[in-house]
Amino acid sequence: MATPLTQLVFQMLRFGTVGVLNTAVGLTAIYAFMYFLHADPVSANILGYLVGFSISFWLNKLWTFESKHKVSDVLPRYIGVIAVAFLANLAVVSVATGYFGRNPYLSQIFGVIAYTILSFTWCRIYVFPQTSSQA
Repeated sequence: MATPLTQLVFQMLRFGTVGVLNTAVGLTAIYAFMYFLHADPVSANILGYLVGFSISFWLNKLWTFESKHKVSDVLPRYIGVIAVAFLANLAVVSVATGYFGRNPYLSQIFGVIAYTILSFTWCRIYVFPQTSSQA
């Protein structure tokens, strides 16, 4: 039986793995929208995150948090958490783009960091809380 600390570490590693996949797909999409379609950084960011949303939900539900909760119970919470984390991400991207000016690509990385910290924390305690059978 895994200790709570071990479980937390494994969840963080799985969340990180899902995040790497989502980041690779999302950033590729974001950069493609900016480069090929000349989208501004914020619009490109919105489109890039939409691309990875479904993958993120299912991998985090089934693999990261091994949630037995019904989709209808957790999906609205997940959407809410992702929306809040995404707004924080957009705020960081907007500020960083203004600060870095000539390098809007770098500002996307700072947005991803804020998004990841917020989304993991709230997914763990609010979206996919452990049930007594998972403890």
